[in-house]
Amino acid sequence: MKRVVDVFKNHGRELVWTYVINLQNDDEFHPGQLDFEAEALRLSQVDKRGSTSELSAKVRLN
Repeated sequence: MKRVVDVFKNHGRELVWTYVINLQNDDEFHPGQLDFEAEALRLSQVDKRGSTSELSAKVRLN
């Protein structure tokens, strides 16, 4: 299952980055909106976009 997730700075709501997240949907794991947002924040850490205390993520619902 794929979702587009935008990552913003908490202060000022400036768009930092956009990720296309693909999480496996199977019998054991059914990803929800928070799973995609958490993965985008994790990737932001890996890509050195900022700390999790400075960033927030939001799944595009359209």
